[in-house]
Amino acid sequence: MDTIVQAKRVLEIFKEMSQIPRGSGNEKGISDYIVNFAHNLGLEATQDSEFNVVIKKPATPGYENRPTVILQGHIDMVCVKGHDSNHDFEKDPIANIIEGEWMHADDTTLGADNGMGGAMILAVLEDKNQQHGPLQVLFTTNEETGMDGAAAIQEGQVTGDYLINLDTEVEHEFCVSCAGGCHVHVSIPLLRENNLPGYDAGLSITVQGLKGGHSGIEIIEQRANANQVLARVLYDLEKQYSINIASFAGGVKHNAIPSKAVVTLSVRSEDVAAIKTLLKYYEKQYQHEFGVKDPGLTLVVEDIATPEVVYADDTSEALISYLYIAEDGVHSMSQTIENLVETSNNLAIVSETNHTIDILVSVRSSNENSLEYLTKKLLLLADTLGVSAVRTGGYPAWEYDKGSRLEEQAISLYNSMSDTPAKVCAVHAGLECGLLKKVLPNTEMISFGPTIVSPHTNIERVHLPSVERVYVYFKALLEKLQ
Repeated sequence: MDTIVQAKRVLEIFKEMSQIPRGSGNEKGISDYIVNFAHNLGLEATQDSEFNVVIKKPATPGYENRPTVILQGHIDMVCVKGHDSNHDFEKDPIANIIEGEWMHADDTTLGADNGMGGAMILAVLEDKNQQHGPLQVLFTTNEETGMDGAAAIQEGQVTGDYLINLDTEVEHEFCVSCAGGCHVHVSIPLLRENNLPGYDAGLSITVQGLKGGHSGIEIIEQRANANQVLARVLYDLEKQYSINIASFAGGVKHNAIPSKAVVTLSVRSEDVAAIKTLLKYYEKQYQHEFGVKDPGLTLVVEDIATPEVVYADDTSEALISYLYIAEDGVHSMSQTIENLVETSNNLAIVSETNHTIDILVSVRSSNENSLEYLTKKLLLLADTLGVSAVRTGGYPAWEYDKGSRLEEQAISLYNSMSDTPAKVCAVHAGLECGLLKKVLPNTEMISFGPTIVSPHTNIERVHLPSVERVYVYFKALLEKLQ
């Protein structure tokens, strides 16, 4: 588009990256691409066992005494597609469709989170006219599934005075702090029995049409969680009619609010018409409850073959009870930063194994004590219901470094270049800065990036004029940093 001038090469590199499958856990291809990119520029590049990449570029002449700056981003992406999409994330390239000022994919995540930041870093490395102090680049893997790449970084692998993370998704916002978090894994014994006589019909109920979204950044929207809505529907339905659950599944990613959940049931044929009528009533009730944030919410009811095997009563009761009672969404707001969610959780995924029904809960907080409280509540609920639960995957919060010289310079320069003042903020999501602070305790850090809307969904899109403006600023900042 004609408004992209200096960032034209950024979009070209992003398109190249979009040809390479790079879902979390499948990053070798994109990691190799980055190593080759660096080697073609004559730069030192190393790749570790997690496929993290470190690149080093000397200062341009006259800038040798400037602070060493680490440029950092992650190379994996969330792989979410529309329910009717046939896209194969293991082999298919991601479409880069431009409409007006926006780029999006074809009913899949675009991967602008964090691919666009990565493309900016590579474009800067390639730019022979860019002036800068000593640069080190760190590309990490598996950020979207637990920040495993960042967690594997060892002391001395990268060093620098400043670190610039390019994984913030609202232009004008400069992140200086982020939430920490953990996962709670609930395992319910999956006891099955033959379908009972008299239950001679089958139904499936699907909660769909929800916006979903990032379970950290967009949790403040208080959108509906498909897993919990479906559990609420089942809790009320079983009070009036005899039903048996044959299967339950919902959610696809630990950091995405579930937008769809489906249950299959065995029921009595004489109750089918009445159940369908009741579900239409429930649909209207939930549309009224969530209509502002999730106007597309629907309950889709379909006739299916009568299930031969169903959950035992103890399994069904534990599943519905946990999803019904467990907190979901915003738990508490920050008392020090206006409009910042302090603590939240997301009933992210419900799935079956051969022997268990597993519920994955993602918990976040910028307050360690509050994180402990909510996590223990979720564990206590499981214990009360007689099922097992364990805490895994903890990652630390990135605490605010007040008085940072990096922040002072970054904000001052931005305000001199933009008509919109910079906003210094914290984010209710995990950024790798929290983990990297463990091996870089004396490195000042800041995060910014172009505007990306609806990351982690099939309607993800990036604002191209924002890419241009942020890239121009990024280049200026590297030249000016003292």
